[in-house]
Amino acid sequence: MSGESQPVRNITYLNKSALDSLDISMSSLVDILEELFRLKAEGQTLMPPKIFFHLPGDRFYSAMASCCPPLGYAASKWQSGDPSNPSRGLPYIQGLLIVNENDTGQMVAIMDAKWVTGKRTAAASALIARYQACRDSEILALLGCGVQGRAHLEAMAGEVSTLKYCQVYDILPERQATFVDELNGRFNGIQVIGTNNAENAVRNADIIITGGSIQINRKPTIVSDWIKPGALIVTIDYDSYVTDECINAMDIVLTDDHEQLDDARKKEGKFLGVNRIDADNAQMIAYGMAIRENEKQRILAFNLGIALEDVATAAEVLRQANKKAIGVLLEP
Repeated sequence: MSGESQPVRNITYLNKSALDSLDISMSSLVDILEELFRLKAEGQTLMPPKIFFHLPGDRFYSAMASCCPPLGYAASKWQSGDPSNPSRGLPYIQGLLIVNENDTGQMVAIMDAKWVTGKRTAAASALIARYQACRDSEILALLGCGVQGRAHLEAMAGEVSTLKYCQVYDILPERQATFVDELNGRFNGIQVIGTNNAENAVRNADIIITGGSIQINRKPTIVSDWIKPGALIVTIDYDSYVTDECINAMDIVLTDDHEQLDDARKKEGKFLGVNRIDADNAQMIAYGMAIRENEKQRILAFNLGIALEDVATAAEVLRQANKKAIGVLLEP
C-alpha cells in the first residue's frame, strides 16, 4: 500500500555477457511479444512516440519510453546509431536501457540496449512471419550481415521450420564473408549463401528482411519486380531501401504502430510514399485484421521497433536474472 514503508531496491546491471548467459530463446521472446501486442490492443499499455534525430554524417540518437502495467515495468532506452562505426571496430548501435518497477517507480535494472534491441527486433520480425509468411517458405533473404542479420537468421529459423536457404548481402564484403563462414548450417541446417548485390539476394526469396542503416536521405533500390508472388518483406530500417513504387505495389502494408509511423512522417520526413497502412501489429494479432488471404499476396511490414517491445523483453530478462542470480547489484 502507498502508506507503507517500501524497501529501497538495488539496481541490477546486466552487460552483454550477462545477458547472453541467461540463454533466453528467440521462440520465447516471439511468444512474449505476441502477448504484448494483445495487451496493447486492449489499451493496457502507455507509449509516447520515440524521440529520434540525425546529426550530419548519418549518426542518429533516439530515446524510447513506455510502460506496461500488466507486466509491472516501465523502461526508457537511450541509444545512438552510426553507420561509420563498424569500420572503426565499434557497434552500429550503442546504448542503455533503464527499467523501473511500476508499483513504486524505483529503478531496478540497467542493461545493454544493443542486446535488447537485437533480440526484440528479430523476435518482432519472426512474429510477423508467424502470421503472414507463406506456408512452405524455403528462402530467407537478409540485407545486412551485422547484429540484426545474425539475430534474424536465428529467429526466422526457429519460427519458420521449412526454411532451407538464406541469401545474404552486405555492403562490406568482409562482413558478409564472415557471416557466411560462421553461420552456414548453424540453424536447422539452413544453407547461407552470399550474393554480390541486393537484387540477387532478394529475387526468389519468400521472406525478405531489410536491415541497412537509417540515413538522413533515403537511398531506395528495391523495386516490385524483385519481389516474387507471395513474398513477405519486413523492413527494420524504416522505408530506407524500398522504393515508393514497391510500397504501393504490395497487396498488404503493415506497421508495428500507427502513431509512431505518423510521427516519423511528420518529424523526420520518412514514409512520405506510404499511402495506406492496412493494420498495425496489435490489430493484426488481436483482431485478425489484414491477414494473408492467399499464397500470391505480397506483404510489406514496416517494423520500426517500439519501446513496448523493450519493456516486454526486459521483464523476461529480469525474471531470468533474478531466478539465476545473474548481474551486478548496484546501490542506488
